[in-house]
Amino acid sequence: MNRSRGFTLVELVGALVIISILVGLVLVATGNSRDRALQTRVAADMEAINSAKGLWVLDNNGAAFPSDESARFDAIQKYLEAGRSFSSMADFQAPGVTYLINQIGTAASHCP
Repeated sequence: MNRSRGFTLVELVGALVIISILVGLVLVATGNSRDRALQTRVAADMEAINSAKGLWVLDNNGAAFPSDESARFDAIQKYLEAGRSFSSMADFQAPGVTYLINQIGTAASHCP
């Protein structure tokens, strides 16, 4: 018998199904890692803000912590990662997340 050397339609469809399943698994894994990376960054930023507030208290013994959000950021800005420069809180916070610098004694928080 004389057979051609190509692939049959069933073989091609089977290969496409397998490739589609693998692509779907990769997309799900990639999406989850982005969420975890954002959560890790937000947690690290919250820790940095709380540490910066603590350092500010040590340097300004007895001084009143500023009452508005932008003044609070200005007060602790020099204690946040020396290698990066931030002109405002918007430059510091993660995309799509709003950070709140609360009064001394209350941990920083974020939305969402």
